[in-house]
Amino acid sequence: MASVEAQAHITVSLATSTPRISLSAEPRDPVLLLTVRARCTAARPLTLCTANSVFDNGHHARHDGVFLGAFLPLISTSDPKRKIQLHFSGWPNYGSQPTASNNLLERDYLRFETVPGKGEGELSVTHEISLKKLFSHSDLKLENVKAGEKFTVRMSPKKLKSSWGWWSWGSLEGELKGKKFAKWDHPDSHGNIENLMPGEKMPDVKGMKRKGWVFSEASDELKVEAAEADEVVLEFSG
Repeated sequence: MASVEAQAHITVSLATSTPRISLSAEPRDPVLLLTVRARCTAARPLTLCTANSVFDNGHHARHDGVFLGAFLPLISTSDPKRKIQLHFSGWPNYGSQPTASNNLLERDYLRFETVPGKGEGELSVTHEISLKKLFSHSDLKLENVKAGEKFTVRMSPKKLKSSWGWWSWGSLEGELKGKKFAKWDHPDSHGNIENLMPGEKMPDVKGMKRKGWVFSEASDELKVEAAEADEVVLEFSG
């Protein structure tokens, strides 16, 4: 069961080191760098699954957060109807994996990151977006954008957390190093596991913990919210 300390939350902010995007850049060269930063209000670090969230910049076996809707469409500051959609419309079919490992660290399509404790730094993840990627899923195309036109971009509120919801106190290089990440939540006060699938056998939680398994805290015990200033302004240049 989640501890009282789990009432802490994470604040997420968005920034860019590339506020000007060249329309004449090579199609596959990164022209937009979006950096997502997270700070924790608790003294202890915590580790969370980041798959398909704003913290997922790829480097695994499935699509990254940009493809899956981590960011809202870029909106023109002069005409809100002019939008550049970054994400794929729909959900890719990855098929079923009935034999997937109960240890989430062994699933090659998941990512885990640590947010340092308060005053100890921050988690920083950068998305590199090329012109090709920027316009791949957009009805508004590169040739229809003019030099000097400005757009705003924001993180999707629905993607601040991973749909997996897995998180635990501790850091990947600290107390969680060498552990196995169980796919299940901690049992609640009645001994029930919230994300146990119908017909699935109840795991031996105590026995597994003795063998180095870590169970997730309850997903709703961790609040992840965007900072007040989470909008970035971008300008296209010739």
